[in-house]
Amino acid sequence: MNTQSLQLSNLDAPAIEECINWLSFHRIWGRLSSKAIEAIAQCLQVFQVEANTEIYQQETKALGFYLLKWGSVEIYRSSLVGRTHINYRSAGEIFGCVPLLNSEKTAIYPASAVALSKSEIWFLERDRFLQLTNTYPDFQGAINSLLAQDLAYFAQRAAKEQERIQGLQSFIRPIPVDESVIGSSKASQKLAQQVRQTATDLKPVILQAPPGSGKTFLAGLIHGNSGLKNRPFAEIDLAQLPTQENGQLNTDALFGREKSQLGVIELLERGTLLIDNAHLLSQSERDRLSAYFKTGRIIVNQRTGEQVRETASWVRLVCASPQKISFAAVEAHQIKLFTLAQRKQDIPDFTRYFLTKFCRERGRTPLEINQADLRRLLSYDYPENIAELAAILKRAASMTPAEQAVIPEQVLWSVESSKNTFRVDLLNQFPWLRRFLLSNWWPERFWLLMMAVFIPVTVLGFIGPQTRDSSITLNFFWAWWWPFYLLLFPIIGRLWCAVCPFMIAGEWIRTISLWIWPRKLLPWPTKWLNKWGAWVLWLGFVAIYLWEKLWDLPHTAYLSSWLLIIIAAGAVLGSLIYERRLWCRYLCPIGGMNGMFAKLAAIELRSTQQVCGSQCSTFGCYKGGEATTVNFANALPTEGQATGGCPLYSHPAQLTDNRDCVLCMTCLKACPNRSVQLNFRFPAADILENHRGFPAEVALMLLLFGGVFMHYSAKILSWIGWGDLAIDSEHLLISLPVVTILLSIPFVTTYLIHKLTRLFDPQMPDYLKVIYAYLPMTLGLNLAYYIPAAITEAGKIIPTIARSFGFSGVGLPTLTWSSDVAAFLQGTTLLAVFLLSLFPLIKITQRPFWSNLPHMGLMGGFILVFFQLMF
Repeated sequence: MNTQSLQLSNLDAPAIEECINWLSFHRIWGRLSSKAIEAIAQCLQVFQVEANTEIYQQETKALGFYLLKWGSVEIYRSSLVGRTHINYRSAGEIFGCVPLLNSEKTAIYPASAVALSKSEIWFLERDRFLQLTNTYPDFQGAINSLLAQDLAYFAQRAAKEQERIQGLQSFIRPIPVDESVIGSSKASQKLAQQVRQTATDLKPVILQAPPGSGKTFLAGLIHGNSGLKNRPFAEIDLAQLPTQENGQLNTDALFGREKSQLGVIELLERGTLLIDNAHLLSQSERDRLSAYFKTGRIIVNQRTGEQVRETASWVRLVCASPQKISFAAVEAHQIKLFTLAQRKQDIPDFTRYFLTKFCRERGRTPLEINQADLRRLLSYDYPENIAELAAILKRAASMTPAEQAVIPEQVLWSVESSKNTFRVDLLNQFPWLRRFLLSNWWPERFWLLMMAVFIPVTVLGFIGPQTRDSSITLNFFWAWWWPFYLLLFPIIGRLWCAVCPFMIAGEWIRTISLWIWPRKLLPWPTKWLNKWGAWVLWLGFVAIYLWEKLWDLPHTAYLSSWLLIIIAAGAVLGSLIYERRLWCRYLCPIGGMNGMFAKLAAIELRSTQQVCGSQCSTFGCYKGGEATTVNFANALPTEGQATGGCPLYSHPAQLTDNRDCVLCMTCLKACPNRSVQLNFRFPAADILENHRGFPAEVALMLLLFGGVFMHYSAKILSWIGWGDLAIDSEHLLISLPVVTILLSIPFVTTYLIHKLTRLFDPQMPDYLKVIYAYLPMTLGLNLAYYIPAAITEAGKIIPTIARSFGFSGVGLPTLTWSSDVAAFLQGTTLLAVFLLSLFPLIKITQRPFWSNLPHMGLMGGFILVFFQLMF
């Protein structure tokens, strides 16, 4: 705003008469002659301005001088430290006449003028002003006396301004322009509301804000939205101030020191001051601030015996501290800033903001960030809060080549969640794998292949040959399925469950039944299943072991087929009554074993909790739902598919181990945010990282361990002279106790050894935790038992198929090795599982080497026993 843009109007006769009367009764202008007063009134023009209206600006051409009829005006200068107050003008006072005495017509105003309230002002043009001063000496004299006072005061203020510039230079901070609170989370929305509330008054603000949480930006935002927005904004960090000899904080920079130093509050005069780490102030210093909040006068530091000096100030204080602080009897705005880890939903907004800012500074188009890198940013914990995210993105913007529009993953290598330590997302490393798992090939089309094998193999168990060398059922189940199925666990976990024929049968029959008889399936009795389901599963495996041993399932084809039919029947029955796959999660004996051994896998499926919590509103991976629009860069058209939700009711973000994930990839297909990860990791990570076991699973593990002893019952009995003892269904009274004892060997020995260990080391963790160190050994021993069948029988599959259909099979190709090769592989497996069990033991117990010796000795003893049993 300047005089040329103001609505000036000449005075009419009544207005001139009013002006003459007003001037005649003024304390200064009333001393002039009546002719001079009349001449002045006839030359004046009048205008009105609203509050906060600029009348003229510093460094603009001087056009005339101003006589304030009513209202109030501030004269100020803009400098390196912001807006510096010079003086006020009230009714009857003039301003803007200093440059008019300069003979040059290009003279400029040395300061700016702004109306503080609605005002009416008379304006006198430069030429008429000069004419009047030449014509009426008494007018010239009045002007000179006023100018002398103004020039003296202006010189004093100019010197003060230079002192302020030097003193405040290190404290002044930029004021956010056209900015707002970043983020859309509830915390950010509340913060924006609090900022708006603080703008309605000038009460002090108390910020509870951890380091790096953006308190400087927020304080600047509060300042920029307040009535002080045209004043300087400064910050002082008390943690950077020196300490005195007595260890107390030297606060001279804040309060000032009598006769030696002006404090930042006094130097600032008007504006906003952020006092960071205000909790470092002593109680007496807080009391001085409390007094300042109430009176507007700050007590300067003084030495003992010196007179107390107070100085007035119009500075608004924002006191920030990482911990809660208060000032006695002070009404203030209380604002709490959350850490970035608590505001994960805002990270995408912060990312866009910082990338735009840093790219603008570097003169390049804003960079994009792909979904994998955004997931990386969301999963990181940010110990240094927003400041750390800003530093990461600033480095990323500088390291990204000019020709690239997307930040490469390599520049974000330092941003790694602790949960992703030593993990590689295979879906990012191999894009073809993501496309395959998102397609219809996985797993539905594999179901057709699986059922094409399962159905004839099961049927041939009833109608085909019953001997091991002629039955495809026995060959597939005992020589192929068991060894290669066990071998899958340390590699890829519970993959079998994604194409399990039992589950497929249940899904297909359920679909047909719902088509014939539409109905609502029952929800799971989760409370009962969580308590007893795993024990029912354990009992099922006990029954399988007894059936296998006492009725010789490995050599009886039709009984093996009955076992497959019974397990499939359980899956079908569960599918007909309950929604999703209750049988697979809670009751399937094979599924229970799968889930337990899957904890040893080198592959895991997880999703980023922070992405799911902040970016997802549909939860289609868990609940199921319609297709979701995918709006990130480089998205595949097969992402965000309509699904029925996780068949095991597992949310991938809540998975803590592999137990309840069947790798069906439903969550991957449903996710519109690319949150799902298929990680390659350190094997057995599930039992090494905050694992929580439960008794029923431990019972199943020990049962499977004891099953290996059961398989070698004949040899064990021969060691104690009972080699002729018959262990079969015809001698149940003898067989059941013997089998029970053999199955109990691992529990009895490990429990006793653990009790002994805790006698010497009471700090040893409890049995339920330590026993999981035996999980690799349980898997390895079972695998070692089935190796001979895989080596000597599996390769005879083609002749066996021929004999199953009544052909001789003579001359058909085979691929087998000798029993020596099987023995070598068994020995290698036993040595490997011994070594691979020691590391989990030490890692789980977190106890010294000597404390683990009893368990190490037991593990070594087991291996020696099985060397004797297998060779």
